[in-house]
Amino acid sequence: MYKEVITNDGSLTLKNEKYNECYHSSEGAIIESLYKHIYPAFEVAKKNNYFGGEIKILDICYGLGYNTLLSILNRPKNVKLKIYSPEIDKNLVKSLKNFNYPKEFSKIKHIITSLSENFYYKDENVEVEIFIGDAREYIKNLKSVDIIYQDAFSPKVNKELWTIEYFSNLKKILNKKGVITTYSVATPVRCALYKLGFKLYTHPYDIIRKGTIASLDNLDFEKVNFKEKLQRVECRVLKD
Repeated sequence: MYKEVITNDGSLTLKNEKYNECYHSSEGAIIESLYKHIYPAFEVAKKNNYFGGEIKILDICYGLGYNTLLSILNRPKNVKLKIYSPEIDKNLVKSLKNFNYPKEFSKIKHIITSLSENFYYKDENVEVEIFIGDAREYIKNLKSVDIIYQDAFSPKVNKELWTIEYFSNLKKILNKKGVITTYSVATPVRCALYKLGFKLYTHPYDIIRKGTIASLDNLDFEKVNFKEKLQRVECRVLKD
């Protein structure tokens, strides 16, 4: 069901045969997690004084755990992290205690093991909950989050996690000064976010291909001029 793939930064990812997609781009599992999600999202958190000392993150979907685990490894000093992550594949999560993560993950091996065995971990600075099931149902029970890593498989194979109805539900739980990060630059995805009132940006890093950063707040990133694009194309969105 899974095939090991070495990415360009040397980190290991897997190809999911059911979806016929890898969990990360060929550019690198670590690079993608850091530069498309964690670094820009934590910049927004810093601007907002780390949301009072506790950052609440929704990681869609857990997958191999790179986004969650690298968030922990890059946790700002004196800031607590609370991470919620739905994942449909229970057996995948259970197998990750034996996954060949990069060597820097060794310092949080105890967290990886706990998440693999119990789908939960908590200490004085970090709390992580993995929900095994449908992400769309899970988010209905969340109250408020500051950061959303929108990192599901592509709209082509995982349409239900890219519809305007789905993004509308994300908007309901996102802090008004919060942020959504995603690797996707697809027009229907950006259309959905734009129609819901999000301002669209992209990250400033040249080390990796551009993604999309969305917020209801004004951010200090390069703005995507979506109004201009709407004059040239019809703004279609994915629907349930």
